[in-house]
This record gives sequence, C-alpha cells and structure tokens, in this order.
Amino acid sequence: MQPEELAIRDFLSTAPPFDRLSEEELDEAVSQLEILYRRAGDVLLRPGDANRHLYLVRKGAVEVRDEQGRLHNRYAAGEWVGFRSLLNDGRVVMEVRVIEDALLYALPGELFLKFYRAHEDFRGFFARTGRQSLRHALDVALPSDGSLLTLSAHDIADEPLVEISADTSIREAAARMAERDASALMVMHGGKLSGIVTDRDFCTRAVARALPPEAPASAIMTPDPVTIAADARAADALLIMARHNIRHLPVVRRDGERVRVAGLITAAGLIRQQSQNPVFLVNDIARARDLDELVALSKRLPRALVTLVDTGLPAHDIAHAISAVGTAITRRVIALAEARLGPPPVPYAFIVAGSLARREQTVHTDQDNAIILSDEYDAAEHGAYFARLAKDISDGLNACGYVYCPGEVMASNEKWRLPLKGWRALFENWILSPEPKALMHASIFFDLRCLHGDCALLEALWGDVREMASGNTIFLAHMAANALHYRPPLGFFRQFVLERSGHEEPALDMKKRGVVPIIDLARVHALAAGVAAIATRERLQEAAAEGELSEEGMKELLDAFDFISLVRLRHQAERIRAGEKPDNFVSPEELSALERRHLKDAFDVVRTMQAALEQRYQAGRLP
Repeated sequence: MQPEELAIRDFLSTAPPFDRLSEEELDEAVSQLEILYRRAGDVLLRPGDANRHLYLVRKGAVEVRDEQGRLHNRYAAGEWVGFRSLLNDGRVVMEVRVIEDALLYALPGELFLKFYRAHEDFRGFFARTGRQSLRHALDVALPSDGSLLTLSAHDIADEPLVEISADTSIREAAARMAERDASALMVMHGGKLSGIVTDRDFCTRAVARALPPEAPASAIMTPDPVTIAADARAADALLIMARHNIRHLPVVRRDGERVRVAGLITAAGLIRQQSQNPVFLVNDIARARDLDELVALSKRLPRALVTLVDTGLPAHDIAHAISAVGTAITRRVIALAEARLGPPPVPYAFIVAGSLARREQTVHTDQDNAIILSDEYDAAEHGAYFARLAKDISDGLNACGYVYCPGEVMASNEKWRLPLKGWRALFENWILSPEPKALMHASIFFDLRCLHGDCALLEALWGDVREMASGNTIFLAHMAANALHYRPPLGFFRQFVLERSGHEEPALDMKKRGVVPIIDLARVHALAAGVAAIATRERLQEAAAEGELSEEGMKELLDAFDFISLVRLRHQAERIRAGEKPDNFVSPEELSALERRHLKDAFDVVRTMQAALEQRYQAGRLP
C-alpha cells in the first residue's frame, strides 16, 4: 500500500464499526475507497437520487434536511452519512449538503452491504434509527448473568412445596416435613394459604410450650403469612424477608380469581445462589442495633455499586438495588429514632423525594425528605416530639453518608413538616396558582414515596395532586418549561458541550444534562396523564398506555435513559475503584468511539422529545 492508503487504513481500523472487520476486509475497503473534496454549499445527495456510496466525514461538516427544508441532523468529522438510503435500495429522501469544506471517504454501497450482511455488530451500528442503534448497544452491553436482579421470584423458589391442612397433627406434620426434607409446610384451608409452619416452629412453639403431638398444626403456624407474586423481582424477595425478619417466603400466582401457592423461597436457598450479591447488605441493615453499626454498614454501599456494575446488569436494576439499600438505611434510622423517643403521639408518614422516591439512586446522595402529619396534630402538644424525631433522622442519615440537603429539603426544616391539610394547601397553591421560580424549586415534591408510618396520608395527598394537575394546562405549561431548563450537551454539529466541575477538566455532566432532562420529561407526561407512577421508567410506560406519549417516543426515551444511566454508573464505578469520590462528570476521552456515537444518539432523542414538549405546551395550552 502507498503511504496515503496506509494512513487511511490505520484510521478506518479505529473507526467503529470498521474496527470490527478482519485485516482482509479492511484491505478490501481501502482498495475500493474514494477520496472526495467538497466545498461548503455543495449538495452531496438530493431527494430522488439513487445513492451508491457510504460517506465518512473525515474533515468538515454536512447537514441533512427533509424535502420541506427542515433540519434533520448535522454530521461532523468521524461520522457516517448515506447508509440509510443504501439500506432503502439506494433511494434518497433527504438532501445532504456540505456546510463546511469537507474531506470525505466514499465506500461503494455494494461493499457496505456485504459487510452489513456478514457482521451483526456492523448491522447494529448502522441500524435504521437512533433508537434501534441504542437498543442494539444496550443488548450488546447487558448480557443476562442470571443474578438475583435479573430473575423472578418464581425462578429462585427451590424449596419442596409441602401442603397440609390446619387440623393435621403436629406429629404428622413433622413426619411430612422429614419425609420431603423440607424446612416449611404450607397450611391450606379451602384451597387457600392460611398459614405456614417452619422447622423452627416445632422448637419454639411446640416443644417450648409442651404441646401434645396430637395437637393441630394450626396451634404452631404463623397465620396469613407474607407472600410475594411469582413475577416479582427475586431481589424484592430478599428485601421483603429482611424487612419482616422471616426465613421463608411463599410465592403465589394468580390464576383468574384463584390465588395458588407456586413455590417457596428460603433464606438458605438465597444464600446458596447469591452469597456475594450486595443486596444482602439490606439484611444486615435491618438488624443493625445502633447508629454506629449502621454507619459502618453504609460504608459498604460504594463497593456494592461496583459489584453490581461488574455483573453487567441494566442501569435500572442497579439503581433499584442501590435505592433498596438507601431505603433500608432510612427505615432503620427512623426505627432507632423512634426507639429512643418512644411511639409518635399522632400518626405520621415519613416521605422521601427525588431519586430515592423514584428508586433511581446511584451512590450516597444528599437527603430529600419530609413528614406528613395527621390532621390530629397540635403544634403545642406534639411539635417538640416531631421536631426532635426529624432532627434525629436527618442527623442519622447524614452520619450514614446521606448528607444534609443544601436547600434544606428535610423533615428537620419545619417548612417540610406539615399536617395533611397543610400539604394540600401547599400543592393547591403550586398547581392552581403556579409561579415559575417557586415551582422550579418545588418540582422535587412531585416525586414522593412513603417509607414509614401511615402511608395512607401520602396516598390521600397524591390522589388530590393527580386530580388537580391532570388537564391543568397552565400548570403543565410551567412544568414543561422547567423540563426544558437543562438541555442535552450537544452543540451545533453534534459535538459534545463540556462543563467544568471544580478543579477537574471540562466534562459531560451526566446527571444535570443527561438523566435529569429525561426525568423531567417523564414527570410532565405522568402528571398530564394523571398516573400514579413515580419511577421514570414506569411514568413513561404508563403515560404511553394512557395515550399521553407515543409508544415510539416512550421506547426511545427509555433506551436513551438506560444508556445515559449506564455510562454514568460505569464512570462512578471506575472512580470508586480508583479510590476517588464518585461524581457525574464523564470525559469523552474515557469513552470508546462507539460509546460516544451512541451517547450522541441518546442526547439526540432527548433533544427531539424536548422540542416536541416545547411545541405542545407553547403559550400554556394543549393542542
């Protein structure tokens, strides 16, 4: 090869997806490639043309417009154009015009299609749409590993299922258990699960109470046991067992009107299958005796995130697991505080906001929480107790790494410790008389979840909020404006826009410019649809089900959210491995060329969906 050809070959060997080709295929590509020079203003492809080449922009820039002259996209150095028409029998439907003097590499369409048919990775890169490209990237990046977070409850129900009736004698029940080598028995009545007898019950309830062997098994059973649905997450089974301090969890499946027992999960079985899974941290947290022990356990959270990332799990499963740890820590802090102060004088609900409410936490974050008090609350009589309780909880969370909220959105701030009627008045003011600045700061309170206490208080409040918000076009227009505050970090030619983070080099803010715009979009669509979901994924799915969001738009946003979140989580894991504090600032240099391309696709999706929202709520009215 000539020196110029060797330089082209070296470049192609690092340019996705040509970096996946064999040495022979690269040689073939270089031998057939043409070098083109085009000036700004030249038209490369016109609607109606028959395209016969794949173009790589080596230098300069081009833009693509539809037949109405609307800008579709811009492409700069390192990006490919012309592949969509090649995949459409060569038919060109958009104009491709050079907007900066350009050096182009032109590959024959026949050779492109040969590589396209021969290589799955090649096909994935040149998928017809950005969403398909993102979906392929996620499928490649996230192989299922059979871990606790990718399985259903039914998948891990490995204990022999032995059923007895309530009048079965203790002697016969013990014999049945020994015969089947089981550790628990399902007590059935009328075809329904009425109780459970475990191996420990024979010791702690039968022998300890000196019950006769002919006494019925109902005398030692636990009535109406806690259960889990067969299609629930296996990880949720562990959380339920830890929260209720139980070692056996029946798995049930609904069959029409009938609910039947489909299996049994045991703590021993979980340990055998997933002894290294960081979700087991939740079990230790539930048993922590004091704050010092809880603080020590919370320090294991960063390493838990690294382990979860290393398993190759989807970002939403990782965030769900990390949020489960945050939830467990918060609940234990509350329980310890109540143990010190005594029972509350009136019912209350301890609620969390933001990422913990949505179950989208990554590592330790600042705390966002509040208290809804029963309307029986009297400030003079009950105020001191709840002020002390809230302070103890906030101090405890801070000690566990969930630092005080800089904006003081905490229950320890009396502004966010109100009776139910006070919260109703607050939301009524935000929704019915919206003021832009106040609403921007209050957006976090449209993501709420109850972690402790009388959760019916939040359910009552949230029902009123959904009713007030749905269809209120002025309020929704204000929320839409808030959702457009942070734009994806893409510049004029799809170049990344970097920001400075303290002393660090400029980088992409994957929280503020990445996940937050999608979270904000999902919140607006969910409020408009009047759905109860809080998590971003569920909000998008339910909004689409209600017709508030198109099915295609929902899928594109979900893929964008998953990919951006995955890049963010992997960056945080790398920081933790290096002994550094995890953050949200990703340098493009730490990403592969393929990851940068997919990240741009994801940002393009967000930008498009923001534009659609802006147009829809322009002037504060729905179409």
